[in-house]
Amino acid sequence: METLSSQFKQAITNISVNGDKRERAIAAHTEIRTLLEDDEHLCGLGVDTVLIGSYARKTGIYPGKDVDVFAKLTKLDTGVDPREAFDPVARVLAERYNGRAEAQRRSIKVSFDTDGDGFAVDVVPAVRYGERWALPNRDRDLWEARDERWIETDPERLGELTVARNRAPTVGDGGAYVPTVKLVRQIRKHNLGDAKPGGLYFELLSYWAFEQGVSGDSHAEILAATLGRIATLLGAGIVTDPVLGTPYSPTPDAAELEAARQRFSTIAGEAEAALSLERCPAAAIWRRLLGSNDRGACFPLPEGCDEDGRAIGASAATIAAIGSQEAGGFGRARHA
Repeated sequence: METLSSQFKQAITNISVNGDKRERAIAAHTEIRTLLEDDEHLCGLGVDTVLIGSYARKTGIYPGKDVDVFAKLTKLDTGVDPREAFDPVARVLAERYNGRAEAQRRSIKVSFDTDGDGFAVDVVPAVRYGERWALPNRDRDLWEARDERWIETDPERLGELTVARNRAPTVGDGGAYVPTVKLVRQIRKHNLGDAKPGGLYFELLSYWAFEQGVSGDSHAEILAATLGRIATLLGAGIVTDPVLGTPYSPTPDAAELEAARQRFSTIAGEAEAALSLERCPAAAIWRRLLGSNDRGACFPLPEGCDEDGRAIGASAATIAAIGSQEAGGFGRARHA
């Protein structure tokens, strides 16, 4: 079995948010959080900011589209109008960032785009909801409806589940779950593009794949097993939120789910086939499945392999030269 361990290690580095992109993200979310936690009015509402989302869980992929900041207003609960939580946060950000701060349906997006990739910080105001938290409903028309204006959430718990899930299985001295999620997200991005379901949906599919049980001693084996389970789960119905125990929302379109299932069934078959191939054709499959980002191809080819999965290099060149000489000699003999 060819597992291409060094190539997978480099691929994971190539798709991770690191280097300048990571430094930019740290500077941006630190600036936002400091601004919010220093505001006198927000302090009166008990503001407490934490990082959430794929960036916080370390499951996001390069270049990192955004960072999510959860602005918990600990002295408010779902008895208040959502505007009492949303508007004070939006005011602080608008005063500081002017046109760079844009109110979304239930968050405020602040642009930190310095190189044309659209990077932003999304600030999500939240209030207490028992032991959990609540966000304003995406549909602002429902903010007047007392029983529907808030949506229960617990993104910090999803982060805790991610840490726990990453403990086993392992590859080398590290957990396999987080790097597998990043690989799955990159494969989804390359093969589905802007089509739904999105990256979070596939992260949750990966979570349930691991919960059902995937095994292997290498990233190649574990990824192939995960892709196989994802293809099955896509055909089984809507994935469940592991924190709340409720169906994923907003519900993906049935046609989009079926298109994703068909594509990932093919992908899973290719990944499984790669495990039984020699290193060059196996590497060519993984390279094709993972695609590229602006750093180049995500999966590096082993030395002596070309894009089509053929062996190249000194040995191949020698064989080619011998074949050429033999053909030339045979031709001369016939015409002597």
